[in-house]
Amino acid sequence: MRISTSWAQQTAVNSMLDQQSRLNQTQMQLSTGKKILAPSDDPAAATRIIDLNQSIKQTEQYQGNIDAAKQRLSLESGVLQNATDILQRVNELGIQGLNATNSPGDRRAIAVEMEELNQQLVGLANTRNANGEYLFSGFKSATQPFSKDTINAGAYSYAGDTNSRPIQIGSDRQIADGDPGINVFGSPTGPLPATVPAPGSITNIFEAIDKFATDLKSNTQTPASLDDISKSLNRILTAQSSVGTRLNALDNQEGNNADFVLDMKTVLSATEDLDYAEAISRFNLQTVSLQAAQQAFTQVKKLSLFNYL
Repeated sequence: MRISTSWAQQTAVNSMLDQQSRLNQTQMQLSTGKKILAPSDDPAAATRIIDLNQSIKQTEQYQGNIDAAKQRLSLESGVLQNATDILQRVNELGIQGLNATNSPGDRRAIAVEMEELNQQLVGLANTRNANGEYLFSGFKSATQPFSKDTINAGAYSYAGDTNSRPIQIGSDRQIADGDPGINVFGSPTGPLPATVPAPGSITNIFEAIDKFATDLKSNTQTPASLDDISKSLNRILTAQSSVGTRLNALDNQEGNNADFVLDMKTVLSATEDLDYAEAISRFNLQTVSLQAAQQAFTQVKKLSLFNYL
């Protein structure tokens, strides 16, 4: 069988090119730290890497949502605590004002303090967060929720809605990052023709305090107003408890998400990260193989066709 010089040379060239290609692949792996440089290297692993990265990014987004929800709920918790303190003081003043030993002047002074506290309470109900959003307006976060009705005496209006904004904090879990104002401070009467109910049946705390103060100014004792204050205080305490429960849930979910991300990154590392010890050993072996192929090619070039006859 005759073998041409050109065939022998081409065989040597092909061997040398093959060794060079393998060496280049290993060099690229060493420079990137990744063992899969293209989907064609391992289609199944490449698909898994895409899925893992997507899961990690999605969960990291959930962690960002948790941070945002924590900020809003922590602010709400502080507001509700301040509101609780105010209502407890209003309740003390109410009990004091109903004392028969008070003079009309004493009751007027108590009423003035009640009105000042009520203004503070309305201010708390209209609190904005760092983004300028109203905490208690529901979805209408750009709209101030509560205001005093300038026509309907003793009445207040609510301009927000009844929605709570759900925040995705896990693949199958959402949590409300706030509460609509009427769920916390009670539904106000609003504009005419409606009128503020009688003491004992007033659901809105601002209207209840306003009515209590107005009666005290006129030296009228309305014990039923204490019931309105007590009911409103219980409503705010219930909202505060709900906020605390949600904050705890956010902490728990944040820990679960962190564990999940850690697990996914561990799997991702095992799937795509290069074993440097193995790669360096392979690189050295491929370097030697390439040198051998080059030497073989040099020897082939020296041969004549007659050496193969």
